[in-house]
Amino acid sequence: MIEIANVTKKFERFICLDHVSMTIPDGTIYGLVGENGAGKSTLLRLIAGVLRADEGEIRIDGDKVPHVAAKQKIFYMPDNQYYEKNATPLTVGSFYRTFYPSFAMEEYRYLLEQFGLEEGALVETFSKGMKKQMFIAAAVCANTGYLLCDEVFDGLDPQVRITVKDLLKSAAAGRNMTILMVSHYLEELDRICNMRGFLHRGRILGKEEWDRLALGGVGA
Repeated sequence: MIEIANVTKKFERFICLDHVSMTIPDGTIYGLVGENGAGKSTLLRLIAGVLRADEGEIRIDGDKVPHVAAKQKIFYMPDNQYYEKNATPLTVGSFYRTFYPSFAMEEYRYLLEQFGLEEGALVETFSKGMKKQMFIAAAVCANTGYLLCDEVFDGLDPQVRITVKDLLKSAAAGRNMTILMVSHYLEELDRICNMRGFLHRGRILGKEEWDRLALGGVGA
């Protein structure tokens, strides 16, 4: 379970997250929606331990973040993923296997084939959508308890989106994986998530308040 309690994050005088509190139960596919600049990506980086909160705390299975035990349970997939120069899908898989002992390499290679990605091709020649498919395959095969996804469907064509949604649903059900997805498209999250949250200008909103803002064009 991910527990976020009164988390505040500032960048100089700008308050990016303002006393955010939320709980994400185990086995949930949780969708967090919000407009650009709402603080979604910052919240993911805080949960992953990339950034530190100025106030409040985050716990994963009771371990306070940042903590080695907590970080080993997480696969964090930002919108723009890192890979080394001259990397191939196969070397990307080998890289993650050094950090995640349960990384399922044969399954990863199978998913690459299903996505139509050559395991020996240079990643730098891939389109954004192709790179995202590769990292989604790696994220699932890392076999962590928690998967954090930033704009996971961005750059994917409609048919691939369906395939990815099925893959993530299967991972959540079959591996008891908890998935937190953030997006500014509510429709994308509605079709896969069984819990939802709404973030606006660094604050968590209730559904009714979010709906009123959405009628005015926010979050569309």
